[in-house]
Amino acid sequence: MAGALFAVGFIVILGAFAWRNTSRRIARTKAKRPSPTREEFIAMMKNDVSESTAEFLWDSAMENIEPWLAPHPDDDLVKDLPIAEEDWSMEWPRAYAERAGFHESNLADWPEDWPPTLRNFGKWLDRSPKA
Repeated sequence: MAGALFAVGFIVILGAFAWRNTSRRIARTKAKRPSPTREEFIAMMKNDVSESTAEFLWDSAMENIEPWLAPHPDDDLVKDLPIAEEDWSMEWPRAYAERAGFHESNLADWPEDWPPTLRNFGKWLDRSPKA
């Protein structure tokens, strides 16, 4: 019984720390830039990525951060948004490739000198083969 209580207490403490860190990240991101609407986000991306890729990124990000925050093209996926790395690094490319009709293994290698912003992620996705 004591072991179960300890485990539950430990999980509650971990959850509290995770919630606090996520709240701080959201507050920091909100303070440094505006939260665009969907239309503004797509317009901000139009010189760099296709409209369909911008829409995909908006929809994918919003699944993870709504209602607390809206994505911005220059958000760093590691530092600014409370999105699990496996979501944007593994699930998003897989979903994008599936939607476009090719296998995710055909995506280009990530350019090592690019920071992982939403804008760069969109540019990378747009380098993919077209179905």
